[in-house]
Amino acid sequence: MIAGLFALAGCSDEAIVENPSGETFIYRLIIANGGLTGTDAIPGTINEEAKTITFDIPAETNIEAIKFNSKISLGAHLDKDSYDFSQSNTVPVTVVNGENTATYQVTINMAAPKDEPMITAVRVRTPDGTEKNAYVSEIDKSIYMGAEEFESVEILSISCLPHRTVTTLTMATNNVVQKSDPGSIKLDFMGITGEYRLLFAAIPVFGADFTKGTPYAFCNALGNTFGDFAAENTRSADFDGENLLIVSREGGTNVRVIPFNEIKAGNPGGTTLNVDGIEKGTFLVSAGRISHGHYYVSNLSTSVGEEQPLKLYYWDNINSQPQVLLEFLGAATGPEGETDLANMRFGDNLNVCLDESGNGYIYFVTQDGTAVLRYNVTGFTTLENPTYIVPPTTLSYYASINQVVGKDNEFIVTSIQAGIYLTDANLTPITFIDQDNIPIRCTDARVISFDSERYLITTSGRWGAWSGDNPQSLYIYNLSDGATTALAIMNLVGGEEAPEPLYTFTIGGDSPATNCSAPSGSTGWGIGDGKLRVLTAAPRAGFAIIEFPERE
Repeated sequence: MIAGLFALAGCSDEAIVENPSGETFIYRLIIANGGLTGTDAIPGTINEEAKTITFDIPAETNIEAIKFNSKISLGAHLDKDSYDFSQSNTVPVTVVNGENTATYQVTINMAAPKDEPMITAVRVRTPDGTEKNAYVSEIDKSIYMGAEEFESVEILSISCLPHRTVTTLTMATNNVVQKSDPGSIKLDFMGITGEYRLLFAAIPVFGADFTKGTPYAFCNALGNTFGDFAAENTRSADFDGENLLIVSREGGTNVRVIPFNEIKAGNPGGTTLNVDGIEKGTFLVSAGRISHGHYYVSNLSTSVGEEQPLKLYYWDNINSQPQVLLEFLGAATGPEGETDLANMRFGDNLNVCLDESGNGYIYFVTQDGTAVLRYNVTGFTTLENPTYIVPPTTLSYYASINQVVGKDNEFIVTSIQAGIYLTDANLTPITFIDQDNIPIRCTDARVISFDSERYLITTSGRWGAWSGDNPQSLYIYNLSDGATTALAIMNLVGGEEAPEPLYTFTIGGDSPATNCSAPSGSTGWGIGDGKLRVLTAAPRAGFAIIEFPERE
């Protein structure tokens, strides 16, 4: 026999190459369509002596039609294009090479389910015989059937992810629903449930009208830069739709909260928060966040330890005294046990990801972007379990980690020198946007929802050390095309060209004076008076809040 001859085979039969050896070995076998979206590549573990191959896969994988990519003997091919594991978790996979065959027993071990089931398509038929696809809104969990003139509609088919989701029409008779009470579609995937309303209404007009944005700007581009941003002593801001938080060292230790109505009226002043007792750090204040009306500010420590602990301060309202929530000296738990993060630089960024009850996570990323510190948070003020996490890529300098609105385990991760990553809470990548598909130096990216549409917002910094940086600007992209955040991101960047933003607003000027050695950028957002409000801010550039009405 002639050793070492092999071929690469995909899911379908390739042209058979004659190989006199007749070998029938599998050197590598990879599930090509793993995971919820069918895009995960999952390698198997081969025991050649026992002729077994084992895979650990997400439960959401379409096990009724698993496809393989393989590295096999030259001239050989697999006996099928796809394999059905729905009846047994072990299925024979046969390698065929001329008259020779070898069968491997392939076993899949499924993890516990974690993704909420979703509807991807609904086909309906109206009483006049017209068949059409209903509009599925993942964001408001509704099915718009476009049948206002009829009293009943027949549901012909429902497609879901994961594929094995069980669906139930709550108010149907023989799959026909009535206009008077159409009910809903309930979903169940291995015990994880979901529900979508059935509506006879036509597809409504969704989202913000980006042609009618009204900017309230105090920025370099307009010649009226807000004083706190005149130099580089203000590197962090946040906005929740009603209040703007500015963390500044311009002229002292200034943590300021400005109501939107003052900004809209053209006279932003706001309230300077009490900073009694704030001490230690290279800078006493550095980064800040708002969470459900609560205010958080960190110091900057260029060398974490006894002399310079990383500190986190908290105000439950604009009139309260600051409360010290954290003095971090370096001890954390990492992938390999106890980890010492002493002497590292923390505080250039602060990322607060909490629900309405104040439960969730707070993240800090080191300046060099090689380490992430995460705390579990309960009740807004209790921080526990300091955890060291290796980020999905190097997140140098001004990094951000923002929770996707409405998703418990989806986070948007980026920095001024990285692409935009969608991850879970452990920062394990789900998908990403390459740097070539976004403007240079974008950071503080967020995925938000407004009026049943989903958007990606981000602000670019401007680094004096790099030529070619554009003035600091806000970018808004439509991220509504996709049943999940991951699918929407893949659709956004799936074209041959970089995606075009729905809206941009420039706050920096063209003058070299707006170049920064600290090129941070801040975004924020909220809803007020039924309108979408979006913040963009950056050092030497100032800030702007743009208000968008609903589309009509």
